[in-house]
Amino acid sequence: MTDILTNDEISLLRSLEKKSRTITGNFTHKRYDRLETKGYIKRSPQSPSMQDMLYEITDAGKAALRAVGGAAD
Repeated sequence: MTDILTNDEISLLRSLEKKSRTITGNFTHKRYDRLETKGYIKRSPQSPSMQDMLYEITDAGKAALRAVGGAAD
């Protein structure tokens, strides 16, 4: 069974599919927690600093996008 993604999560996955994203400073990462827990995105071990996080979409995230018709193949 596929999890239901919110519109915000679909939009985030689409943007990560195009390009990895670095989140800097005191930004709250809660928006990303569920996607990371589900294995749809990952934090890169090459993040610039402890306060900056580089997020990338995983194969599972790409599959979730395809399941909702959101991926551009």
